[in-house]
Amino acid sequence: MFNVLWNILLGIVGGIISSVIVSRVFFIQGEYQQQTKFVDGIIRKLAMIRAYLSVCKSVFEVSYDEDIRIEKEMKDKGYRCEMEYYAAHKNKNWISVKDLLDKFKSTLLKVVETAQDEIVNSNVTDKYLAEILCDISNYLHDISSTKELNFSTLNRFEKSERLIFEKYDKSKRISGKQLLKLVVKDKVMIVLYILLCLIIAATVFSFALGI
Repeated sequence: MFNVLWNILLGIVGGIISSVIVSRVFFIQGEYQQQTKFVDGIIRKLAMIRAYLSVCKSVFEVSYDEDIRIEKEMKDKGYRCEMEYYAAHKNKNWISVKDLLDKFKSTLLKVVETAQDEIVNSNVTDKYLAEILCDISNYLHDISSTKELNFSTLNRFEKSERLIFEKYDKSKRISGKQLLKLVVKDKVMIVLYILLCLIIAATVFSFALGI
């Protein structure tokens, strides 16, 4: 009678612990997926920022080419200064590069500010994802604290951005390993592993003694 009750008790406890382990694994997986989705959202904002910076760089390049063209035309036609050149071409719709860049920068900084606020209020605990967010935060701070955009600053932003995206791509490749590490190192899971091992040991011990 005791043998039957003992085996039933071990079976019930073992079943409960096994179900708790499965539930815990799904919980850890869900938490990790939420964190990866959050980082995905921040990365999408970075893609928007990259687009704005690419436009700014294009404006600089077009402006540089236009300056060279105007300088050549001034020499060829004998204009003594830029004011004289512009006066001779007053029918053209001249666009101020500074005003155009200020408009792009204003929109850019709104996206940067939104991303910064989201990172500050985030709760990402995975070490590798947290490192990515730290790099992004530094990158966003660099953009927001830059007073003037030029080729030098844009190239610096591109380099930082490229490193972030490389790290992000790596996080996608190793996501399975990262999830496994979280499951193995989880404190609750460790306790459950120990309890399950004790149940198995008790079962083996009871069979050995013929209980």
